[in-house]
Amino acid sequence: MPEQLSGDPLVVLARWMAAADHRTMTFATADADGVPHARSVLVTEIDSAGVRFHSSTPTTKTRDLAANPRASAVFYWPAHERQVVLEGRAAELDAETSRAGFRTQARQLQLIAWAYQALLPQLEPPHYAVPPGAVEKAFDAAAADPASHEAPPTWTTIRLEPHRVDFWQAGTETSPSTKTRFVRDGGGWRHFPVLP
Repeated sequence: MPEQLSGDPLVVLARWMAAADHRTMTFATADADGVPHARSVLVTEIDSAGVRFHSSTPTTKTRDLAANPRASAVFYWPAHERQVVLEGRAAELDAETSRAGFRTQARQLQLIAWAYQALLPQLEPPHYAVPPGAVEKAFDAAAADPASHEAPPTWTTIRLEPHRVDFWQAGTETSPSTKTRFVRDGGGWRHFPVLP
């Protein structure tokens, strides 16, 4: 039987993500010309304002958001037969928030961030190709550098602030799938069923 949903959708989303024990979401942006780009990211926090994750900058996602802050995201948990789709606006947060977030990251992710920092001067549009072996070399150099325990200047935190959140739950042989839509309404949320 599908769960009856109400209240704050971000609280429901955090609960569903914890139950699935899987924090990957697909984050989609579009550039100034409307060309879409999507990628999987690791969610680091869900709070009352939205969904946060970390990135380096500049990247396709941060360039897109600078030109067009509208974004969407999808969480899909097949084992739980649930999906959540968010639509809203996304932006980079302040440097202090990003630095604090860096300290909580796995060492591998910290080193990847420093490798990105080291390789950034070599990246050229439109393809941003790197020489073979360059990422591994930069990663190893970062691992040997004590400064790599602090955030590089290119490290950033992005927050998606949704104005709409759709929760889909699979049906059974005897009941249909359900979708509940939450939309921002002033300082709160209203919700209603929609076709799945």
